[in-house]
Amino acid sequence: MEVALILILFLSNVFGLDCLYNRRYKTTGALLILNMCLTVALAYQFDQMQNIMYVLLAIAGIIIVLLIARYLIIKKKNEGKIIDTEYIEEKEDDE
Repeated sequence: MEVALILILFLSNVFGLDCLYNRRYKTTGALLILNMCLTVALAYQFDQMQNIMYVLLAIAGIIIVLLIARYLIIKKKNEGKIIDTEYIEEKEDDE
């Protein structure tokens, strides 16, 4: 059973890379989801679910931190643009 899962996972990765190279993004996404499911099934066969959960939780935490940082950076840039625009409008009114 484990050998079949490894072979299917390998083939799914190969087809996913091929679809990515040929710019078929929806098919690539579907194959990536299949890869994730096969990885979990393979880990379940080897009793490694607890380790995978720790890794997935760590990755989820990193993604959340990066999204929050990105949001704050974009917000800060937009505030700077608004202040510059108001300053320019005030300067034009003074002249």
